[in-house]
Formats: sequence, C-alpha cells, structure tokens
Amino acid sequence: MSSDPTGSPADQPSTLLEPYDPSPESLRGLMETYWGPRGWRTPSRLPQTPAVQRAITAGLMFAEPWVTDHDRLVERARHAAAAVSVEEVGQAFLASLTSRRLDLRSALGSYAVARRLPAHPFEERPGYGTCRICELYPGEQTVDVNVLSFERFKWGGVRRYDVGYLAFDLEQFTRAPRQAPTDADLELGRQVLEVLRDNGRKATSTSVLPALRMVPGNKDERGTLVEILGVCGILETPDHRGYAHGYIPADQREVPSRHHVDCAYPACWWSTAHGVNGDGLAVFLPQIARNTLS
Repeated sequence: MSSDPTGSPADQPSTLLEPYDPSPESLRGLMETYWGPRGWRTPSRLPQTPAVQRAITAGLMFAEPWVTDHDRLVERARHAAAAVSVEEVGQAFLASLTSRRLDLRSALGSYAVARRLPAHPFEERPGYGTCRICELYPGEQTVDVNVLSFERFKWGGVRRYDVGYLAFDLEQFTRAPRQAPTDADLELGRQVLEVLRDNGRKATSTSVLPALRMVPGNKDERGTLVEILGVCGILETPDHRGYAHGYIPADQREVPSRHHVDCAYPACWWSTAHGVNGDGLAVFLPQIARNTLS
C-alpha cells in the first residue's frame, strides 16, 4: 500500500472485516438513490433518508468518495486482487447463477483483469489523454464508490476495465457474505456452456442472450455474465484474447468499428463459431470444465 500521506482516509484499502448486509431492506436505499421507474437517477448529493442511512450502516453505501490518483488506484487494485484467490471468485461466480447474487458474480471478472494489471507509471495514450495501459487519467480524481456499489448489485458491474471499479469490487468481495455453489449451480453452469459452444446457432455475444434464459435474471444481467466469461478468456477469439494468460493494455483492446458496441472486449468479437475456450475455463471455472472442448 502506498505510504503517500496525501491519500484521504476514503482512499485507503478497507480494513473492515465484518461482512456487509445484502438483504433487500438494506439495499433499498442504494437502489432507490440511483434507479427509478424511468431508469437512472443522478442525485447531486447523497439523500439523507432513513433508507440511505441504513444502507451506510449495512456497508453498502459510503459517506465519502475516494479521492485518489493513477498510481494509488493501480496499486490498490493490485493489492485487492492479491487478497483473494481464483478459487474464491470462481466459486462465488457459480454460486450466483441460481441465487442471483450479482455482487458475488462480479468479482470473477474484476479478478481476471486486476491479477494481471502491471505496476506502471502513467503513460499517455496519444489523442486520448488517458494511460495507454490502464485507461486512467493523470492527476487527482474522485471515484464515486456509491455509484460503483449500485452497479455491482444491479448488474454485477458494468465497468469491466475501470481500475477504480476493480479495486472497489474486490475489496468489497472480501466482505461479501459467501455461499457455496450448489449442484443446481454447477448444472446450470454446464448448461450455459452448452449454449455457448458451436452448436449451429451462429449467435453473437448479444444475439445468444435469449438462449440463456435458463439463468435467473434479465437480459442486462445475462449480458454481464457473457462479458465476464469474455474477460476470463472463456469467450475469446484467436485475434482478441481475454486475460487468462496475460494483461491486454487499453490501447490494444480494440472494439468492432460500428456505431454501438453492446458488449465489452473481447466478447464483442466472439460468436458461437469460436466456441468455449477450454484453457480459460480450466483457469477460472474448473468445476464445470469437464467434457468441454476448446
């Protein structure tokens, strides 16, 4: 951990060991702050309501953002990844399949990226103003961890490569009430793989989602699941690899040249014609890897 004395208390890795409370009652303040009948809400300040206070007490919301910078965030994400294991995040991902515990699902993708994130100084990407390696901006920056917490519980995260999210997600994962995957979870995981193999469906990462309706949840949640499998290198292509065996810098994570790309790299390039990569599966989800062909 950096010894930089300018780091604010909110910018220090969490030392809280007690688990947070993900019950619907405790989540209500978080969800109502950022989501309503018409979708996103963008409050200018944190509402001072009993529901929000309960969410703060439950460890789901936070009174202060992180005020940090490139180097401290990179170090924080790397530290958070080193504090968990591939077995833990894999088990949690599988346990999320029938339970719909999206906070548990998210950690697998964050771990896959953060464990490969190299220590590095800021290196500007020409024309972007961001780091060519991690896509962070230079200088002081504020990370709204309440928005990150909302996205984590709402969809299982949406910022697959955001270093602030990687750090936050994995730190929170160490506080997450865990549950072991059941036989039903393992069977559902194998069913998902059967759908994603080359079976004549000729589906893309987006068009395959209706065939994954056996996974409880909505289309956006299933899309996040596919993105996580892509990040892990389970759904990748020969020219666009995931993170099973190395880090892909930001300036090499190209996406298709179309107006709107619905899925994160590398799953945005994947189709069922590429099948399921058995190497990535063996690294991250060996529990359901049997009888899986590359």
